[in-house]
Amino acid sequence: MARLETIYRYPIKGCRGERVEAADVTTSGLVGDRQWVLVNAQGIVNQKVMPALRFLEVLESSQGLTLKFAGSSEIQIDESAIEPTDPIKSIGRDVPCVSAGSLVSEWLLQVFGQPLQLVKAAEGALLHLEGTPFQRLHGSIQPAFVDIAPILIVNLASLADLNDRISEASQADSVDGSTPVSQDREAVRVEQFRPNLVISGLSPFAEESAAMLQIGDLTFSRVVACERCSVTTFDPFGEQRSKEPLRTLSQYRKNGVGYAGGVTFGGYFVPDGDGSVSLGDEISSS
Repeated sequence: MARLETIYRYPIKGCRGERVEAADVTTSGLVGDRQWVLVNAQGIVNQKVMPALRFLEVLESSQGLTLKFAGSSEIQIDESAIEPTDPIKSIGRDVPCVSAGSLVSEWLLQVFGQPLQLVKAAEGALLHLEGTPFQRLHGSIQPAFVDIAPILIVNLASLADLNDRISEASQADSVDGSTPVSQDREAVRVEQFRPNLVISGLSPFAEESAAMLQIGDLTFSRVVACERCSVTTFDPFGEQRSKEPLRTLSQYRKNGVGYAGGVTFGGYFVPDGDGSVSLGDEISSS
């Protein structure tokens, strides 16, 4: 039986994922997902620009959001200190924003060693995506800093298939004397793909070809397969960086449309309505 295994939210774009047992869903994505983003003078800061962003944790409670970074003190976002700021340019739109304030900026400077501002999407922005692979989202409203499509779904069977191939390659390396597995052929974690929903019970890569997935009471329509970037090569819990998974994926999953290099893993989806998802929800595909 196919089912929903894990739910991740990323309150700040690029931060460490927050695992939850259930999440409210709108046609714009998971409620609370990527509502905030770090910016500098050049614009949005992501893990490509600042890899250490993956170690930033966001703790959510009834008192609001608390930011935590290894080796640093914590800071709570004071909602009363939120102030207006300039709109931020994101993919396909200009997003009206508010700032978390100067105290948070000072904390971020101490943590990351560079001037940064934490901003929140204040309202939805119209997506201009005509003539792109994300055409079906053209004209919709997106109130968060998601990468255009609101939901990223990854399949554990696809991950197992990938790791089997990495293991086979490492065994071949040991025979011919190439790079040992301890250096560059380790299995990859699902967290490296930064999914929202992790599913099981479907065949490998079914999430990249299914037109729709029914998860519990909600229907999700596929927009396009997710083309992967170098962020997937970062260890989400350590300092190590590898050539995997891109090295192996490029050998058998280079079948995207080319908006980000063409190497695919996972699928971008859009919910057809509002509702909720919970761990263990049954899944069907069509």
